[in-house]
Amino acid sequence: MTQAKKFSISVQLIAAVVAALIVGVVIGFAASGLVGGAPTAGPAQQPKRVVQIGFTLPLTGELSSIGKIWEKVVYLAIEDLNQQVQAYGFNVEFKPVILDDGTSVDKAVTNVQTLAQQGIRVVIGPAASAQVKAVKSFADSNQVVIISPSSTAPTLAIPNDFIFRTVGSDAGQAKVLATLAFQEGARKVIVFHRNDEYGVAFADFFTKYFSQLGGQAVSMPYQTGLSDYAAEVASLASKVQAEKADAVVLIAFDTDGGNILSHAAESPALSNVRWFLSEGPHGAAELKTPAVGAFAAKVRLLGTRPLFIGNPLYESFKARLKEKYGVEATVFCDNLYDAIMLAGWAILRAGSSDGNAIRSALVEVAKNYYGVSGWTIFDSAGDKANQDYGVWAIVKADGSYDFKDVGVYERGSIVFTEKPYP
Repeated sequence: MTQAKKFSISVQLIAAVVAALIVGVVIGFAASGLVGGAPTAGPAQQPKRVVQIGFTLPLTGELSSIGKIWEKVVYLAIEDLNQQVQAYGFNVEFKPVILDDGTSVDKAVTNVQTLAQQGIRVVIGPAASAQVKAVKSFADSNQVVIISPSSTAPTLAIPNDFIFRTVGSDAGQAKVLATLAFQEGARKVIVFHRNDEYGVAFADFFTKYFSQLGGQAVSMPYQTGLSDYAAEVASLASKVQAEKADAVVLIAFDTDGGNILSHAAESPALSNVRWFLSEGPHGAAELKTPAVGAFAAKVRLLGTRPLFIGNPLYESFKARLKEKYGVEATVFCDNLYDAIMLAGWAILRAGSSDGNAIRSALVEVAKNYYGVSGWTIFDSAGDKANQDYGVWAIVKADGSYDFKDVGVYERGSIVFTEKPYP
């Protein structure tokens, strides 16, 4: 079958799924008053009903490099959502209410409470698993639907709550990262990880899977929220030498990950072992500096990230994001986009601002929505049921360094689509 024919079939399938979703929403909830019929001109036209969707994003703090890009994704998705719903006759305009949580647990809780006080019953975010854990109690008690595009801690895979995640848990990604490290020849690794909900759970699952493959993993947590990690990296270098490790597995966010790698580049001990990374730092500007880029090439750094393989909608999304806002789609941008689309259609399907009704509607909408991150069906715990993973590297092109997807996880092994390093 030719690529053109495959693309045609994919587009037809996507169109059929979306059509089924729209028809179901319109037929089931026309009585809610949100369906306005064909637009009319003149004074008889009713004003659009404004529906707010809340956002708590890391515009500052440890995930700020990625958070600033996500803000652009929000604007693009809301624009697309409004075009879609109005084209189908809904007399509705969605508007985002974006609050900065600074990648802070306390600010995330405050933001969700503030949005709820404004009558908003769907909040996209927060980003980090520790933040999601912190807002869970309030969300469940007040029936506020939380949709995180990036929280991946397996410990938060809890059925029947108000927490949803448009990405698979790290139980899956840890297996992929363990496979990558072992396949690349690592046998004894230091797992240098954030000492938080995300880092601890990821490290535990990585150790489990790496041990099953025949490798040995030594856990080494580090304190989060520091302005500089020079001392922690020095301790890491000593640990690598003492344990005679052949690789480091770094479970980090963007600012801490970039700082750690910048110091590691100055360490002879850390420059002579392989490095493998989680998805956290993917897309961060801190990793594209000349010093870190050269270090990545020397240690042949590779990372994993959630990525739906071969999706024409994702490629279109990436191109439009770049054209409209001049930014590259980084990790979880596709999951964020789909979280917004699901939220909007779930609100329409529910036909009310009742959080419990929206939660039920969200599950049904996700069963029939194929987005830029692929199929969005939730599992019993409210996490994305089907998740693929890609392998990324930091490569040099035209005199500068950037991220590039270089492989995929298929049938229990890593398949490289191109040679990541010379």
